[in-house]
Amino acid sequence: MRHPSFLPRVSLHRPGSDALTLLTLALLVVHAVVVMRGGVTALVVGGFYESVGLSRPGVLAGKGWQFLTYLFFHGSWLHLLLNALVIYLIGGRVLHILGARAFTRIFFGGILGGGLLHVLLSPVYPLGEGVTPPHPPLVGASGGMMALLMALVSLSPDSRMWPLMVSGKNLGRGLMFATLILFLLTPGLKIPGLGAVGEWLAFSGGMAPLFKASHICHLGGGVIGMLYAHRLLRPVSLKDLQRDRKRREEAGG
Repeated sequence: MRHPSFLPRVSLHRPGSDALTLLTLALLVVHAVVVMRGGVTALVVGGFYESVGLSRPGVLAGKGWQFLTYLFFHGSWLHLLLNALVIYLIGGRVLHILGARAFTRIFFGGILGGGLLHVLLSPVYPLGEGVTPPHPPLVGASGGMMALLMALVSLSPDSRMWPLMVSGKNLGRGLMFATLILFLLTPGLKIPGLGAVGEWLAFSGGMAPLFKASHICHLGGGVIGMLYAHRLLRPVSLKDLQRDRKRREEAGG
């Protein structure tokens, strides 16, 4: 007799020569090379992270490649493994539902959208003037991760997102609201009232690392994922179907 199980059956993506597996491997390999070359601290001191990490001065200096390279580098093994784990778990479901092309568009759209908002809106000194160097370079694949996550919860708004056991709709709303609030609390923005709360959390509450993360990048990536999902879910007109059919016929001909 089978006993009831309260744990869901988690279906993991099977590794292969697909975009998700190759992306995850690339993230792991790049960080392993960073460690072998002396570690993050050594490369930061040497100026390497200023070249590959994303920053407003770097982009204004013509280093447009930073919009791509910043995603492959991370600040620590923990930073990398958290991003890679979520990308693999969530990305596997997105890949299964939408296919490789949509997965790639959502992920890199989140990377680009999150990076663009970071360049435009991130404060010069996230923790306040003099606490960190100006315009610390952004690294990590969090923008793409948020895009995949928000696309998935938007496509499955009534699904229960284990282990939190909340609906996808509520999870998405909660994440986006929390990300926005954390950005507004960033001490370097100096928003009256909110900035003071952020300073207390950072320096009296010991939560300074929380404000070193680019919450505006996460927010931008999440918006891209939501927009992509809403585009897929929009009502389809007869003209849309005719246009798609004509495009397929031309491609086949």
